[in-house]
Amino acid sequence: MLAHVPTWVYGLFALLLALGLLFTRPRAVHPVVPSLMAVGFGCYSLYGVISSFGASLTNILPWAIGMAVSAFLGRPYFGPKELSRVAGSPKVLVPGSWLPLALMMGIFAVKFFVGVVRGAHLAVGTEAWFAPAVCLVLGLLSGGFTTRGLNVRRYVQATAAGVKPLVTTP
Repeated sequence: MLAHVPTWVYGLFALLLALGLLFTRPRAVHPVVPSLMAVGFGCYSLYGVISSFGASLTNILPWAIGMAVSAFLGRPYFGPKELSRVAGSPKVLVPGSWLPLALMMGIFAVKFFVGVVRGAHLAVGTEAWFAPAVCLVLGLLSGGFTTRGLNVRRYVQATAAGVKPLVTTP
């Protein structure tokens, strides 16, 4: 079955794996970087919804609900935690985490699974619950990146105002 997988899928997997592994190490980032990651992976997962199931409300609504739930209720789970400012720089020191890699691989795995289901014409792909469930999961996963971006933004705003955040960890 893997013989029918397009070559570019392996390249995308390798790229996401390498990018995710970079996030396992502490790094200083400009505050806009986590927001760009959120936009990028939000678009990637929404593209997965639209390309697999179409741009209907019954597909986009579960994705949006998953995104919103994850973005606004996932704060204690998706971090990043223990942020600090880099002296003399607008950058923020973000500790390493395996979570971004897990989110990336999760989105990739769901999209890959949908491709296998559709390519093999499996019956589960025609079930009424399948598309909304997949869309919800993609929204939940990409919402994790949104949460991370919002947490960094909140931290930067609090420290820029000269107020030490009461809690630097979500």
